Amino acid sequence: MGRDFRRLLQGVPCWNRRTQAIYEQHGVPLHDVVLQSRAELALLCELIEREGVRSYLEIGVWTGRLVTALHELFDFDRVAAADIGVVESLGLPLRLPFGVDFFHGDSHSAAFVAWRRALGPVDLVLIDGDHRYDAVRADWELARRSPCRLIAFHDIVGDDPGSAGVRRLWRELEGDKIELVAPNDELGQRESTMGIGVVRGPFPRPGDLEADWPG
Repeated sequence: MGRDFRRLLQGVPCWNRRTQAIYEQHGVPLHDVVLQSRAELALLCELIEREGVRSYLEIGVWTGRLVTALHELFDFDRVAAADIGVVESLGLPLRLPFGVDFFHGDSHSAAFVAWRRALGPVDLVLIDGDHRYDAVRADWELARRSPCRLIAFHDIVGDDPGSAGVRRLWRELEGDKIELVAPNDELGQRESTMGIGVVRGPFPRPGDLEADWPG
């Protein structure tokens, strides 16, 4: 029987009523929390344990709460992260786990492509950066041309207009797809407004030629 991740995540600050209120007021979740539903995060942890994930890359880390929490739970053999650093301009802290391989910059840049190539094989890539359709599709295109087993997206439900691009891409994708969807109990929801989607590889697949890499 697997670990009880709902219990293990109790001390991790996740999207809650205060976060929601701040977001509704400012249009930006100016809060140092994991920008995920705790229930859906627990489902992601169950998948990570079930799939034997030992290396992890997170694209879009906000304040670093998620990558830090996952690394503390799983003690990955290798952990990497990439972010443009928006929180620093908003006055929020950016904290990353010890030993993380961190790319500070745009995930659509030639420099990122070079960094990702050098990183090599990764078990799980989580895409949670720019949620506009063209941006999240660009992250997907690069991720699927890179050696990995699983590619995950946050906000596949796309209930908020700002995440509609993720919902659109998720519906377009084909293959072995897993949806991790549960209502946010801390908001008193009956249905999920976020959702995590996972596409099972391995990647790259036939036809995902390195010559097609952006940059």
